[in-house]
Amino acid sequence: MIDYKLFTIGPAQMYASTLEIRSHVVPYFRTAEFSQVMLDNAKLLKKLEGAEENAEVIVLTASGSGAMEATVTNCFDCHDKLLVICGGTFGERFVKICEIHGFPHEVIYLGEDEELKGEHLERFADGGFTGLLVNIDETYTGQLYDLHMISEFCKREGMYLIVDAISSFLCDPYEAAANYVDATIVSSQKGLCLAPGLSLVTLSPRMVNRLNKIDPHSLYFDFKDYILNMKRGQTPFTPAVGVCFELNDMLHKIDRQGLDKRLSEVKARCDYFRGLLNELPVHIPSFPLSNAITPVRFEKEIAKEFFEYLKNEKHVMVNPVGGELGKRSIRVSHVGSLALDDYDMLVREMKEFFGI
Repeated sequence: MIDYKLFTIGPAQMYASTLEIRSHVVPYFRTAEFSQVMLDNAKLLKKLEGAEENAEVIVLTASGSGAMEATVTNCFDCHDKLLVICGGTFGERFVKICEIHGFPHEVIYLGEDEELKGEHLERFADGGFTGLLVNIDETYTGQLYDLHMISEFCKREGMYLIVDAISSFLCDPYEAAANYVDATIVSSQKGLCLAPGLSLVTLSPRMVNRLNKIDPHSLYFDFKDYILNMKRGQTPFTPAVGVCFELNDMLHKIDRQGLDKRLSEVKARCDYFRGLLNELPVHIPSFPLSNAITPVRFEKEIAKEFFEYLKNEKHVMVNPVGGELGKRSIRVSHVGSLALDDYDMLVREMKEFFGI
C-alpha cells in the first residue's frame, strides 16, 4: 500500500494520535467503560456544534449519505412538504432521497457558479413547506451557504431545518442552537479527520418530540431506538467501535485546544494556499467558500490529467470532481495533519505540471 500525502477532505491526513489509537485491538463494547466513552462523545460533540444540552445524538455506523437518508426518513414523511437547496451532487443526494421515499418536495437549483441569495428562498415563501434540507458546504463546488440567512427564512416560515454539515464542521463557524437547526449531520472522515464509517446526527429537542409522529419503516435506522439505547451509552446495533475511540480522542483534543483555535488553524492553511494560487494559471469561484476546501478551476480541461499526475508520479492525492465540472476542476482540502510547507510542496508540483 502506498502512503499518499492527502489533500483530500475525507479521508483526511490523520493525526499521529489517531493513528496510534488505530493500532490497538478493538475491544468488546457492551461494557460500562465503552458506554462512558459514548456518553462523553455525545456531550463533547454537542458542545462543539453549539447544540442544546438536551439535544440527542444519534451514532450511526454509516457513511454521510446513510445519515442523510436516515435523518430525512425519521424527521419527515409523505404528509410533509420539503424544500431542498441543490447546488451540486450532494444537494442532488437530498433530492434523490425525497424522490425515492415519495416525500413531496421542491428544489432550489443553483448553477455551478451561482451564489445562493435571499431571493432564491423568497420565491418559495408562503409555500406550505414544513422542512428545508441543505448541505451547508456544497462540497461539489465548495460553496458555503449563509446559515443565518437560511435559518431566518425557516424560522419565519415555521420550517424544520436539516443541515448536512459533514464538510463544514470544524472548518467553519457553526452554531446549531443559535441558528435553530433541528438536525445536524456530521461524519468521522472529514473535519474530525478519523477513519470513515461513523456518522452522527444531533437532534434538537423539538425534533426529538416530532419523531414520535413519524414511522421511518426501518429496523436499522429508527432514531427512536438509538435515543433509547443512548440513555445507557450504547447503540442498538454494533457500532464502528474503533472509530468511536478515535472520536473520543479527537473531541478531547479539540476541546483542550479550543474550538476557535482549531478553526483558525484550518483557515490559516486555507488562506495561505489560496494566496499561492496567484502564481498559477488557475482561478477559484467568486461565491462564498468554506475553509474546508479550495475548488481550483483550470483554464483548460486538464483536471483529470493533473489528478492522475499527482497520484501516480508524486503520491499526492487531491479531490477530483465528478461530472462536467470535473474536466477543469479539482478540490484541495485544508483539514488534517497538514502544515504550510505541505502547500508549498503542492504548489511546486503544480508549477512543474504547468511547466512554470
